Amino acid sequence: MRLPRRKALLGAAALTTAALVGRRATAATTAVRLICGFGVGNPTDLCAQLIQDGFSTALNEPVEFDYTLGQAGRRAALEVIDAPPDGRLLLIAEILNLILQETPAEPLLSRLQPIAKITRGFSTALAVNQLSDIRDWTDLLTAAHASRLKAATTGRDSTVGLLLALIERRLKLPFDAVEVAGTNAAVDMLLTRRADIAVIDTRTALLHNARNRTKLRVLATSGARRSPQLPDVPTLAELVGDPKLAYTISFGLFAPLATPSPVANRLTAALLGLRNDKSVQTQARLANIPLQFDGPAAIVEAVARDRRVAADIAG
Repeated sequence: MRLPRRKALLGAAALTTAALVGRRATAATTAVRLICGFGVGNPTDLCAQLIQDGFSTALNEPVEFDYTLGQAGRRAALEVIDAPPDGRLLLIAEILNLILQETPAEPLLSRLQPIAKITRGFSTALAVNQLSDIRDWTDLLTAAHASRLKAATTGRDSTVGLLLALIERRLKLPFDAVEVAGTNAAVDMLLTRRADIAVIDTRTALLHNARNRTKLRVLATSGARRSPQLPDVPTLAELVGDPKLAYTISFGLFAPLATPSPVANRLTAALLGLRNDKSVQTQARLANIPLQFDGPAAIVEAVARDRRVAADIAG
């Protein structure tokens, strides 16, 4: 489904940092277009908003972004895969999600050309309402063994919901999963006590706690190391004693596979030029998005790492 640009940005006001609200896509038909597979307020959307102006300035031409929703991001990837390889239509996406959404009959990454990795990895989190009787990991295990807890999730095969799937599989803990459209909906389930636990991205938990009276209590995160902002919260990998359970989410920009090297190199150079853009970095800090610009080789490394994660999970 396509979201009208004006309607999408009006909705963003309630979901994003004030510095990112009110952007308009340029009307130029020759603009470089960034396609997002997830809607307003999702980190994919926020990454696109953050880089749009700086990317446009670096290229010295208009840059706009739009949404192609459906099939957990696969529709957006296929739109770019099928586009002319002229560098005018680019995909902004979670690298791990592209891997999770691939099938043998319909590969995705092998039909895309990496342009740049635009973030560091950030973790997902298992959270409860601060008023919950579940105060830590031990309490969670006790409660989960006593009764089937209701868990809000974006889906067991999503990058965020993957954390719940790992816990269920490795600890043999079944949950009553309630699938929601996004992490904001999962947070709402916790706040209204319609869910006992929720899996959300750690960024959302930190932003929520910074601006709301009713806090979220994070019980565990998915990274290989503890979040610097949550030093007392253990990772799932350390709780279970298996480093293979660690994973993070990172974002990249992709073009159609046959995009000529001069075109791809120009796009990469423009993005790498944002490393020293103070305005972009300031807005990223406000949105709690860990922007970090690296070349195509960093995407290749991330893909190899995330494929190992997916294989460990599947095995």
